Amino acid sequence: MRVRGVAKSFSGNKVLHAVDLDLRAGEIVGLLGENGAGKSTLMHILSGGLAADAGSIEIDGTAITYRNVADGIKAGVSFVHQELSVVGALSVAENLHLGSMPKNAFGFVDFAEMADKARHILASVGAGHIDPKRLASGLRAGEQQLVEIAKAAARDPRLLILDEPTSSLTPHEVESFCDYVKAARAQGAAIVFITHRLEEALSLCDRMVVLRNGAIVSERRPADTSREQLIADMTGKPALFARRNHAVSHDTTALSLKNVSDGTLIRSLDLEVSEGEVLGLFGLVGAGRTELIELIHGARRLAGGEIHMFGMPLVVSDPSQAVKKGIALVPEGRKIAGILPQHSVLDNAAISSLRLYARGPVSDRKADAERLARYRKMLGIRMESDSQPISTLSGGNQQKVIFARALMSQPRLLLLDEPTHGVDVGAKAEIYEIIMQQVTDGLTAIVASSEIPEILALCDRVAVLSKGQLVGILNRNEMTESNILTMAFDAH
Repeated sequence: MRVRGVAKSFSGNKVLHAVDLDLRAGEIVGLLGENGAGKSTLMHILSGGLAADAGSIEIDGTAITYRNVADGIKAGVSFVHQELSVVGALSVAENLHLGSMPKNAFGFVDFAEMADKARHILASVGAGHIDPKRLASGLRAGEQQLVEIAKAAARDPRLLILDEPTSSLTPHEVESFCDYVKAARAQGAAIVFITHRLEEALSLCDRMVVLRNGAIVSERRPADTSREQLIADMTGKPALFARRNHAVSHDTTALSLKNVSDGTLIRSLDLEVSEGEVLGLFGLVGAGRTELIELIHGARRLAGGEIHMFGMPLVVSDPSQAVKKGIALVPEGRKIAGILPQHSVLDNAAISSLRLYARGPVSDRKADAERLARYRKMLGIRMESDSQPISTLSGGNQQKVIFARALMSQPRLLLLDEPTHGVDVGAKAEIYEIIMQQVTDGLTAIVASSEIPEILALCDRVAVLSKGQLVGILNRNEMTESNILTMAFDAH
């Protein structure tokens, strides 16, 4: 594909400036940039989802004009979006065959054949462990992401566009996914890999293109660049994550878990967190990071053991009680658990504090707006007004709104589950600063993350989990990527 002079504006705001790009068969191109740089807009144009205001697109030397996404698919372009589109009420096999379900001799859907084909498709992308007969609603986010990738792979595309495809995958799934991408490259596909994980881009891509403010600012080969250089290209300035340097006094225990269980995964777990500490939770798939967060937050039933917060028994049967007890959560997967996409920024920010500040059954909108304005300034949330739909904000700003919501409830304990999932390096650095500042001001935090660099940047200690149990705890001077992974894999 040859792209020349592609430009696009929305409401007078120019988001793409005369972009030139060549995508070659048998090559993996990493497309990098901060949220709002224009990556998704460009890919929507290349796949038929948007029309360019100017410029041209050629495939094999022939000019292409798309009317819609269907035209893009016919031209051999498949776009796997970051936002999941699987239909929860359908099985995995049905999702993979939407619009093309195989029929038997009597004209009825042949479910056996459909399941067999689905198994083959799933196996091709490293997802052979997923049962094609299972309802999609029962899959975790990473498995749903693999189903999305499998849907695109089934079309055997000439150009495959992947938007944050590994953001919810386990390390093993990432490895299998990378094998699939390399196989597709070997078969002659051109692949665009959009990611905020620079280490993955450096290891997987043949070439990396950086967009900043709607324009291509650099094209680099992995052998000739570094993570630091790519960050500088993306942000226009060096953006290195400084490791947290903070002495924690262990005089006061903020949270104590004694022999806690949830009756399913979490078993006989003991853990203590000191006031003003940032404790990391790490583990491989099925380790129980999210489940432990949910248990503390009241979204999961405590089946056994005791939890104390600042020396007092903590009994919460639902998240609203946790808020009243001074516990706030930034949940995993903002699109699923974090936001109400069609509601305003203010509606989303005020949800958690509603019961604390509402006058009777109705929230005090003026007070909510004043609190949001304070945190908007503190967190640097970029938006036009608090009445605009939260879905119109960039991913990084959506995540900051979720942080504002958590902080508006005035918590003493902040629970963070994959707090920078799907945000760019610039927003990630800002979110790290937010967390560090809140802890400096007296907050205690627990950070569940699958990204070891994040654990190393933020945490004073890391608790490694496996199959719902605590394997061990590494102190600051013991925390290295090698030590964390070794402890996790040895117990898995």
